[in-house]
Amino acid sequence: MDLSYQEKSILGSLLAIVVVFGCYFAAVLRDLSRGEFGGTVGRLVVAGIAIVVIEIVYHIVLALESNPEPKDERDTLIECKAYRNAYFLLATGAFGVMAWIAMTGLVRDGAPTITAATNFITVNLVLFFMVLAEVMMFLTQLFYYRRGLR
Repeated sequence: MDLSYQEKSILGSLLAIVVVFGCYFAAVLRDLSRGEFGGTVGRLVVAGIAIVVIEIVYHIVLALESNPEPKDERDTLIECKAYRNAYFLLATGAFGVMAWIAMTGLVRDGAPTITAATNFITVNLVLFFMVLAEVMMFLTQLFYYRRGLR
């Protein structure tokens, strides 16, 4: 299967996001099961730095080994469709997190204190949907590059 420069770029970015944030969220689930809520900020900073470094190195190697192609109307249309799908997923996730916050507030109506667990879960749910939206954007782009626009 011969991939274009854009497809290789998208595939590398997708792989980096999935691996780095897969490890991050696996650690978050492990901490959640243990009831530990510290160290997440440091782990998130490391994940962010890892993404930046991986993307820079990958795109330098990709640009050296293949000839970057200029974007045309098709690329722009594919990006627009991908952003639409990613935004829909992100908005759905945001409304889901807001509903979760409201429901936990109703359940704990007698004790409306916000615990460390609630903050930990809320922040990581928002981050999860942001990462999921990015993955959706990359998958949509790959789909349309392979299938074509009709």
